[in-house]
Amino acid sequence: MGSRWPLGFLFSALALVGCAVTKPIIKIGLVAPFEGLYRDVGYDALYAVKLALREWNEAGGVEGYMVELVALDDSGDPDQAPGQASELILDPLVMGAIGHFDDQTTLAASPVYQEGVVALIAPAVTAGGLENYPSVFRLGASEGALGRRAALFAWEELGARRLAVLDEGSGLTQAFVVAAEDLGATVLSYQDVDHLEKGFDLLFFGGRSGEGATLLLRLREKGIVAPLMGGFNRPHFARWAGEAAKGTLYATSALLVDDPRFTADYRELAGTDPGSRAALAYDATHLLLAALEKAIENDGRPTREGVLAALRDQAYQGLTGSIAFNEKGEQIDPPIQVYMIDESGYPGKRIK
Repeated sequence: MGSRWPLGFLFSALALVGCAVTKPIIKIGLVAPFEGLYRDVGYDALYAVKLALREWNEAGGVEGYMVELVALDDSGDPDQAPGQASELILDPLVMGAIGHFDDQTTLAASPVYQEGVVALIAPAVTAGGLENYPSVFRLGASEGALGRRAALFAWEELGARRLAVLDEGSGLTQAFVVAAEDLGATVLSYQDVDHLEKGFDLLFFGGRSGEGATLLLRLREKGIVAPLMGGFNRPHFARWAGEAAKGTLYATSALLVDDPRFTADYRELAGTDPGSRAALAYDATHLLLAALEKAIENDGRPTREGVLAALRDQAYQGLTGSIAFNEKGEQIDPPIQVYMIDESGYPGKRIK
């Protein structure tokens, strides 16, 4: 089971700024993988959330309330995620949450947030099904939007006309296939790598990053040099694929932003540069606290219901662009960029 972080580790924005405890306290939650395979994703987000909280608390808090963070580890495990979500909603001071940074963990935990009437902002989660939970707000693009953008990039920027796909059952791949065929491309569908034949311009794979790294190594063993494209926005893809990862393309809403102030402040707090989840986590925190501010203005006190209502009507200009949600809790016109992994490894070079 995942566990609450030790008391000494839990981040208190109030303590960081050294304020006397004279104002009431409210809390927000962060659930992310701080242990296991995806721990770098969790820590990338953690320091971004800390930074945003510090900015609000140093400016006086949210409508007279100082805000503390409760950070819990789900280890990227769908079996642990609901329990950590339950721990958050049992604390009446928690007004909203950010997480879980993986499709499966977010889907597993979403019913818990829905039952607890707690807003969850889910950055860079692409899977379908979240629209069934009105308490969940997707920050970033869906599988469908990513697949369509990837197909357009392959057609327009790479001049790819003969495409191969594996894992056609994923929503990401299905969207890519439909969009590519609509553009006029020939799409060859394969069930496994052993049946792949040479003669295509690009291979698209809609599976997870670990599976994609294994696939890429098998392609190169077979002498297939066509580029691989997918949604490989996890650092361990490049680590596992090694030198073969160079030239791999992926479409994502987890952007590396060019903001000197944010980068400098993040580096000062974390001791390292922000990664691909940092800007989204930073924006998610500001968005959640702005909704909390609006809820207090409207109701005279912080309530979970008030935060949910404010998020549904909220518009915010963040590091990653303009943020607003439709009636399904999906971001309207989310940013999508295509990156190419280069010699430096993940996340690589922004292409378009």
